[in-house]
Amino acid sequence: MAGDGRYAVGYFESWNLESLMAVADAAEAMRSPVLLGFSGIYLPDPSRIVREPLPVYAAMGLEVCRSLRAPACLVFNESPYLEAVREAIRLGFGLVMFSDEHLNYDAQVARVRSVVVEANRAGTAVEGEPAALPGVGGELLDMPDDLRLTDPDQARAFVEATGVHAVAVNVGQAHLHGRREVRLDLPHLARLRDAVAVPLVLHGATSVNRDDLRAAIALGIRKINVGSLLKRTYFEALRAACPQAGADYNPYEVVGSGKAVDVLAQGRLAMQRAVEELMRLFGSADKA
Repeated sequence: MAGDGRYAVGYFESWNLESLMAVADAAEAMRSPVLLGFSGIYLPDPSRIVREPLPVYAAMGLEVCRSLRAPACLVFNESPYLEAVREAIRLGFGLVMFSDEHLNYDAQVARVRSVVVEANRAGTAVEGEPAALPGVGGELLDMPDDLRLTDPDQARAFVEATGVHAVAVNVGQAHLHGRREVRLDLPHLARLRDAVAVPLVLHGATSVNRDDLRAAIALGIRKINVGSLLKRTYFEALRAACPQAGADYNPYEVVGSGKAVDVLAQGRLAMQRAVEELMRLFGSADKA
């Protein structure tokens, strides 16, 4: 659908119930197809101080997808944990992605190909990338010297060798988490579009110039990942709402009541507005 309509579907990363529902509410309000889902980096991370069982997140996300009138798919995004990706397939995620920046190209191809084989049996789609986008760990403060632009020939070979259903490409962006604006190499994107037959995916969209995003969609980007902008929006809304509670706050009102004084509700509403704006930008509004 997105290819025919010359628009992109947003993957808006969630991390709890409020953020998941913010994306769902935006999809309903905008009548937009949507990709909901969770980070494959942080959910299975063994250094977490609290445990987040993937089956709980799968059940929650799949139920939200089923409840939407807009087309929706649940994503387990960009994970270096192979067993977690396999678990996501078994749990019914609609799209999974394995990527480990510490692997060389041949090892990455072999791992991704094994995921595709398993996913095909389950009817799950797989996204892949020949190389990870710089800054995936959040460490970048400015653009790196080596942008790691995706080579068109390598992208075509990667798709053919792995059988992925979509491929994430680097056309000048990096994970800067909104710390500075990034401009895309649009002629390079056009060369990638001519070289690769499967849908193209753009990661790291928080930092990308908005006009460049529109141009990238016109050139064939069909899935756009957004995470940092949503977390920043949610956090800033909570930070602004907390002082408004006052010294004599009612804990039942300010956490979990769903009323105007609920700080979690304020975060959810702010995030919903941000997602709605992005759906209009991506051209997916009113496409459901």
